[in-house]
Amino acid sequence: MTQAATSAIRLSRRVLELPASQTLALAARAKALKAEGKPVISFSAGEPDFTSPHSVGEAAKAAIDAGQTHYPPVPGTAALKAAVLRRVERETGHTATPDRVLVSTGAKQVLYNLIHALVDPGDEVLYAAPYWVSYPAMVQLAGGRGVAIQTRAADDFRLSPADVEAAIGPKTKALILNSPSNPTGSIIAKADLEAIVTLCLDRGVVLISDEIYGGLIYGNAKHESAFAVSDPRLAEGVVLVDGVSKVYAMTGWRIGYAVGPPTLIKAAAKLQGQSTSGACAIAQAAAAAALDGAAEDAERMRQAFERRCALAKSLLSEIPDVVVPNAQGAFYVFPDFSAYFGKTIAGEKITGSLSLSELLLDKINVAAVPGVAFGADNHLRFSYALADDELREGLARVKTLLSGE
Repeated sequence: MTQAATSAIRLSRRVLELPASQTLALAARAKALKAEGKPVISFSAGEPDFTSPHSVGEAAKAAIDAGQTHYPPVPGTAALKAAVLRRVERETGHTATPDRVLVSTGAKQVLYNLIHALVDPGDEVLYAAPYWVSYPAMVQLAGGRGVAIQTRAADDFRLSPADVEAAIGPKTKALILNSPSNPTGSIIAKADLEAIVTLCLDRGVVLISDEIYGGLIYGNAKHESAFAVSDPRLAEGVVLVDGVSKVYAMTGWRIGYAVGPPTLIKAAAKLQGQSTSGACAIAQAAAAAALDGAAEDAERMRQAFERRCALAKSLLSEIPDVVVPNAQGAFYVFPDFSAYFGKTIAGEKITGSLSLSELLLDKINVAAVPGVAFGADNHLRFSYALADDELREGLARVKTLLSGE
């Protein structure tokens, strides 16, 4: 009897060459250890630890009761697009029309659609380093080349207009600007933002302004939106990307949006129509309620993050030889731990941020994301989207381990 031949699955080169998300991998490992009963404290999460506002859930229930359970329009429901435009005008003074809005399944899909709508093989996309881990991967999947523009901790990781100008070349298609930044929490200064916007418009480079953390600003800092820059060409060369995940604690609802040039928005919607189609209709109703009526809830959460930001920076500063940058937004601190590289701690040689993060998880059940995932190996990213007592306990464990107390 002849055995039937088996066919091996041959994966595409693009997926084989694609790096896995280290932030998601570490978060998954931390959750698995916690499920085993380990006392894990995770600083890896990129999401608020709060539940969504009550009004959001009520809006979702009302949408279900009203029978809004059918396919929504691919670019987004009229109600949510109108709420997006109202929020953009309130926050930035910029007015736009519904044909300039695309709603997607989270801001991540928005960015993916935009990059694939813009980038041909060989095109370059610029972004600051340290960078969010998915920017390079998205550009790579589109066949483009990501160009990281190095920023410096001494400058609070702020992107310099001069460095942007030096990085722009004949193949540059777009610049992704992320302020407040994941992973650094840095905020771009108004003058620098205006200079970068003008530079991109002058050079024909599309500016994708990722402002998903724009409502999470602390102290005397102020969020500067690219849409607040005064330039008549703004509507044709700048795309604002935002969503409800971070500011309104709605990560699981998966709603993000873009406001930008109609030609680009239409192209991105065309891609979305061949992939996921429209985002969940119930979630869109919930998002509209958040944008129009959850400001008090958002401010309550922002105040909690502001307190935690100060606490996290203070506790990290107590760890010997750790340099803590002045994070002013989002919910991350990105301290420099390179003073420990080359040392042996708890029997393990520290060779970089990855080995240090593994040591913290293995020895003291603390999860922090290695900076190498963000293009900055000297650092670890700590999210302070967790309760104050966990913050204190987790960072006390780190201090005890590294200082040998």
